[in-house]
Amino acid sequence: MNLKFALIFVLSELFLGGAGAARLVAEDRHPDSEKRVNVLVLMTDDFSRHCVTATGGQQSLTPNIDALAKRGTVMSNTVHQGGFSGAICTCSRAMLLTGRALWSVTPNELSYKGPAQLNTPDTLLPEQFRKEGWDTFATGKWHNGNQALLRGFDHAEAVTGGMLPFNLRDRGGAKDNAIEIGMMDPSGVRINAQGDIETHQSKGWSTDVFYDAAESFLDQTWDREKPFMMYISTNAPHDPRHVPSEILSRFTDVKEPPNYLPVHPFNNGDMKVRDEMVYKPPHSPETVRRERAIYLAMCAQIDDRIGQLIEKLNAMGELDNTLILFTADHGLAVGEHGLMGKQNLYDGSWRVPMILAGPGVPVGETRAGLAYLHGLYPTLASFAGIEAPQYTQPFEFASVIRGNSEGLDRVFGAYMPNVKVPKGVRAVREGEWKLLYYTHNGRKQLFNLKQDPWETNDLIGDPQYADQIDQMYGALKQWMLESGDPLGK
Repeated sequence: MNLKFALIFVLSELFLGGAGAARLVAEDRHPDSEKRVNVLVLMTDDFSRHCVTATGGQQSLTPNIDALAKRGTVMSNTVHQGGFSGAICTCSRAMLLTGRALWSVTPNELSYKGPAQLNTPDTLLPEQFRKEGWDTFATGKWHNGNQALLRGFDHAEAVTGGMLPFNLRDRGGAKDNAIEIGMMDPSGVRINAQGDIETHQSKGWSTDVFYDAAESFLDQTWDREKPFMMYISTNAPHDPRHVPSEILSRFTDVKEPPNYLPVHPFNNGDMKVRDEMVYKPPHSPETVRRERAIYLAMCAQIDDRIGQLIEKLNAMGELDNTLILFTADHGLAVGEHGLMGKQNLYDGSWRVPMILAGPGVPVGETRAGLAYLHGLYPTLASFAGIEAPQYTQPFEFASVIRGNSEGLDRVFGAYMPNVKVPKGVRAVREGEWKLLYYTHNGRKQLFNLKQDPWETNDLIGDPQYADQIDQMYGALKQWMLESGDPLGK
C-alpha cells in the first residue's frame, strides 16, 4: 500500500466509516480545537433539588433531566450564597452573571433595585461568550434589567421579569393572598433587529413559550458560522402555580416531606415575607400535599420540554458538541420546616440542583465537593476553552468536576429582608456539618447532613458538639467581618 493510498484509507476510516474512531475524537476533543462547543444553560426558578430524581427527589418525575445526569456529572453540594431582599432570585442571578459573591455583586446598592437593574462594569457571563464569538440567545425569566440583557445577548425572545400575570385565581379575589393561578399568555420583551428592546405578547403556557422560542432560534436565527450560547430560564415552578391537567394527573399520591411542620417553630426574622403569606400558617398536610403536587408537576412540564430540546439537538447533529447545564437560582420550602418560601437557609432552599454534561465532562459521575452557584461563570468558561475574569477563579468548580480538586473547604450563606433591618440568618457548612445563626435573636441550629439530610434533629444543645459549634461559629463571624456583610461589624 503506497503512502498516498494509506493516507486516504486512514482518513476514510476516521471520518466516513470508522464510527468508533469518530466518537473517540469527539469525546476527547480539547476546548481549544477548531470547532468550539455550544453552551446551553437551562435555568429554573424555585426549583429545589428535591424536584429531580437524580439530585435527591423522592416523588419527582424527571426522566429527561435524570438522563442528562447519567450523561454528565452531578455536583451534589452546590449552594447559592443568599440574598438581601425577599426576591432572592435577583441576587442569585446577579451573582451568576457576574461571578461575584453576595456582598460584592452590587456593593453600593444592597437592595432589590441593585440586582434587579444590574448596572456593573463587570463583564457578564453571556457578554463574555458574546465577545469571544458565540451567538448568544436568551428567553424566559431574566429579572436583572434590560441594560444587562442587551449587553449579554445578540438575540432575545419572550423575556419576562419576575412573576407572571395572574390570569385565573383558585379562590377569592384580588385581595386574597392565596396563590393566584395563571402561567398562561405571558407578556415579555425581545431584542429586535435594531438591537433595541420591544414588548410583545405570547400565547400559551410560559414554559412552552420559552422552549418554543429556543427551538425557533435554532431553526431560524442562529448563525451557524458560530457556536451558540443559549440561556433558557423558566418562571416555573415559581408561583402562581398552574399546570396542564394531563401533567398534574401524573402526581396522584404526593406526600408531605419528612421535615413537614404546620408552623415554623420560632421567629426566623422574616416570618411575614410575601412567600410566607401566600398561604398563611398553619399549613395543613392537605394544603402541602396539594401544593407540592402542582409544584412537582410544573417541574415535570419543564422536564418534558428539556427532553424535546435535547432530541432536537441530537437530530441536528449538535448534541455531542453541546455543553448542557441544568440548575436553579434557589430551591423552595413548600411545607418543609413549616415554611412555604425560599427566604431561609435550610437545605431545601439553599442547595440547588447542579448537572453538567457534554464535551470534556466526566460521564455518570457525582461530585460531593462544596461549591457556589456563582462559580458557574469560570466553570462554563473553562469547559468552553475561554478565560473568565480573574476575580471569579476562586469559585470555579471545573477542577472538581474533572476530579482534580475536592471543592471549597467551607461555604457560607446569608439572608436578610433588608440591609437596613438587622434581621435574618447566616449559614456555614463544612463537610457534613451545617450551622445556622439567626442574627436578630442569637439563636443557632446545628445539623449533621450525612445523618440527618432533612434537618430534623437540631444538635445545638448537645454538649458533645460544643467545640464543633464554637469552631464553625468563629469561621462564620470571620466571614461576616471580611466579606462585606453589613452585620459583620
